[in-house]
Amino acid sequence: MTMTTPLPPSAPYPESLAALFKAHPDSAFDYLEFRLYIARTAARLAAERGTEEDRLQMTQAFQALCQCHESDTADAELQADADFHLSIYRACHNAVMAFVMTTLITMQRRDVFYDRLSTYQQSGAREALMEQHRALYLTIMNRQGDQAAEAAETHIRFASRALRESMETASRLQVSLRRRKRATSPDGNPFSDDEKPPARRRRAKAKPV
Repeated sequence: MTMTTPLPPSAPYPESLAALFKAHPDSAFDYLEFRLYIARTAARLAAERGTEEDRLQMTQAFQALCQCHESDTADAELQADADFHLSIYRACHNAVMAFVMTTLITMQRRDVFYDRLSTYQQSGAREALMEQHRALYLTIMNRQGDQAAEAAETHIRFASRALRESMETASRLQVSLRRRKRATSPDGNPFSDDEKPPARRRRAKAKPV
């Protein structure tokens, strides 16, 4: 079993990766796809390898998450969410996994990958995420490796769907705002250049015989 080495309070901030996500917002789904595979393994390893100290750290992180959820403070809940997941990665006792995920979650705290608050603000999302966290915590505490892996996958897949819905909603809103702006413009054209419907081709008049 590989033991984790002490990690710095905050992992390095890779500017090149941040630039990639800024230039290509859809890369957020690449991040979540990567998280899906890592989260499954991490949950299973945490259930199997977690020491009593690890389990205490996970319990404290989960309790803090519950308190933030009950107090209805979304910003604090987002930070507690990240802390809870970090406690799981550190309980894996895999130094590479813990370091890589500490780096990525540090970036996630800064909304490098996507706007986490927008997903939390969707109807029913906060309650669903809290139940997923609870299932993940309980299966790890009960040392149910397979069930913990399934709980982790359910959580990440939900986050991916919520992000896609959030992005689609934001896109529709932008289109609506552009149309409203152009509707009040002098020419009264509600479409932008890239939204104009294709022009109808005029039928040629038949020449008299």
